[in-house]
Amino acid sequence: MLDCIMCIDDDEATNYFNETIISGMNIVKHPLFYEDAETALDYLAKPLESINVPNLILLDLNMPRTNGWDFLDKYLSSGFDKKFDQTKIVVLTTSINPMDRVKAESYLCVTDLVNKILDATKIRQILKSHFGFQFDA
Repeated sequence: MLDCIMCIDDDEATNYFNETIISGMNIVKHPLFYEDAETALDYLAKPLESINVPNLILLDLNMPRTNGWDFLDKYLSSGFDKKFDQTKIVVLTTSINPMDRVKAESYLCVTDLVNKILDATKIRQILKSHFGFQFDA
């Protein structure tokens, strides 16, 4: 079980859907859901002893104000890649543009790019690939 998963997506319905799936899978103690990247960045800026450190950040790319790329730039410029050196970031997108994959791979803090919509199968694959989780068949 992971200690903390942070989901950042501007769509309230998507967050509700993701929360329902993640909670139902019983894979995390402290799920965090944010509808904007700035609020998530503010949370990450707090002292380590006052937050639940995310093991996994699921990041939507297409958001108003601060999109996923902006989040990643601010994450790096704030030194969060060093502060949270064990955190895995998985970019979620509906884009079919192959340049998005190339761009995501250019960020060393990004461990994967997954097409939305997130479902239990995709979450299991993320957890298996990045954390070595094993699930019963």
